[in-house]
Amino acid sequence: MSLSFNVLLLLVFGAYNILTFSGFTTKDDAVELDFPLKNGTYYVGQGGNHVLINYHNAYASQQYAIDVVKLNKFGIRAAGIYPEELDNFFIYGEQLYSPCTGIVLEVRNDLPDLTPPDADSENAEGNFLNLLCEDEDVNVYIAHMQKGTVVAKEGVRIQKGQPIGLVGNSGNTSEPHLHIHVEKNGVGVPIHFNGRFLIRNSLVW
Repeated sequence: MSLSFNVLLLLVFGAYNILTFSGFTTKDDAVELDFPLKNGTYYVGQGGNHVLINYHNAYASQQYAIDVVKLNKFGIRAAGIYPEELDNFFIYGEQLYSPCTGIVLEVRNDLPDLTPPDADSENAEGNFLNLLCEDEDVNVYIAHMQKGTVVAKEGVRIQKGQPIGLVGNSGNTSEPHLHIHVEKNGVGVPIHFNGRFLIRNSLVW
């Protein structure tokens, strides 16, 4: 009985590891974007090509989305385990920069920043920007932005690297973070930042 149980555990956890490793890469063609945050150490909390390391992967349009937080010099994302004060999250209020040159198609800018763990499931993106990138012909979505800080207007052309707003905590979000994903014809597309396919636990400096 003991041997059978141990074999079962080995098979289960072995399969889990294989599935997890399969999410580290993708055969789909990726688009190259500039990372929309600067001047810090950033940690990918959700990312990759499998639901075990990226819950977005269950949804076709967001299957390659990533969620990013900022770490301090001690590798901690917030002052406290799960603080209610938004300013205690180190990424809150961080400047966001356009990852490509393109035309702004959609903007939302008037939703409140919520106190964790409150979330707004009816407006999942929160305050967001939908940008049609010229070079790649894809839609880039940047979500959960801070109320009143989205500087881009619909129909305006913006340049790669141009400031577009601040990281907030609006929409269906558990805490302040950057959410970014790319779509082409409604289907999620992998993203490369400086040639890297970011997965859970990736760090960006």
